[in-house]
Amino acid sequence: MKKAFTLVEIIITIVILGILSAGTLISIKHLYLKVAKTKALSDLSSDSQVIVDQISSLFSDRVPSSVIGYKKDGLFETIYNLNSTYNVIEWIGVASESFKSGYYSSFVDLNASDKATSTIATPGMYQNKLNSVMQNKFGKTSSDLALIFAGSFDNGSVTLSADFNDSFGWHGNIHKQIFNISNISLDAIKLATTPNEIYEKYYLVDSAYALARGDDIDLNATCIKDLNQSDNNNTLFLFYNYRPWQGKTFCADPNGSGHDGNVTILSKNVKGLEFKLVNNDIQFNLTLEKKVRGSQNSIIVSKQKVVF
Repeated sequence: MKKAFTLVEIIITIVILGILSAGTLISIKHLYLKVAKTKALSDLSSDSQVIVDQISSLFSDRVPSSVIGYKKDGLFETIYNLNSTYNVIEWIGVASESFKSGYYSSFVDLNASDKATSTIATPGMYQNKLNSVMQNKFGKTSSDLALIFAGSFDNGSVTLSADFNDSFGWHGNIHKQIFNISNISLDAIKLATTPNEIYEKYYLVDSAYALARGDDIDLNATCIKDLNQSDNNNTLFLFYNYRPWQGKTFCADPNGSGHDGNVTILSKNVKGLEFKLVNNDIQFNLTLEKKVRGSQNSIIVSKQKVVF
C-alpha cells in the first residue's frame, strides 16, 4: 500500500508555512523600514548641510546691524531683541560681487569729499562695471544701489537707538541711514540727500533678502503661485531683489504694499528655522523633517551654525 499524508498533517504543514511566511514578511518590512530610515537620515543630513552653508554664505555679505526678525502681524524687531515669534529673518546685503572684483573700495577720502554737494570721494569706483554687475545679477542698474555709512554700525550700537525702525526703510518706515545714489562717476558717488556726517567707511548695498517658511508668508502671492509647487507650508523660501529704501518689501509679504522682487526655494521639509545673536555673531538652527512611508515616526535632523 502507498503511504499518504493525512488531512491533519496537511493542515499542520499549511499552518507552519503560513507562520513562517508571516514572519518572513515582517522581517522584510522591518528591513525595508530600516533601509528607508537610513536613506532619509542620510538625505536630510546632506540637504541640511548644503542649506546651512548657503545661508551662511548669504549672511556673510550682510550689513551687520540691518538684520531684523519679522512676523505675520507686520511687527519687526532688531536681531538684538528677537524671540521665537519672529519667524521671518531679513537683512540688507552688500554688493559683494562688485567689491570682490575690485569695482569699488568701500573707503572714503574724507579730504576730497564735499558734504555741501553730497559728493563722496572714493578711489577705485567704476560706474560702468557696477552697472554691468547689477544688470547681470538683478536686471537693475547702478542707480538702484544705495550707500550706508559704517559709522557705528559695525558694533551694532545703532540697533539699540530709539529710531531703529526708521533706519533702513523696513516695511513702510523711512530710511535715515540709507542714502539713495543720484550719480556714480569715476572715483566718486553723489548722494540724493545730504548726510549729517561723512564717515571713512561705507557699505554699497544692492538688495534686501528674506528667509521664510511657507507657514509665515502669503502663499497666495503671485510669485509663490508661479513656482507651481504643492505643500509649501514647510518649504524654505529665499526672497531677494527688493529694496526697502525704495519703499519695497518681499513679494510674499502678508502685510503692507510695495511687494517686489524674486523668490527661490532653498529646501522642502523644513520644520523650523531659528536665529539669535551670540556675541555679535548670528547663530541659526535649521531643522528638517521627513516622513518615512510605513513608519509612524518622522526622521528629524537639526543643524546649527554661527556666522561671523
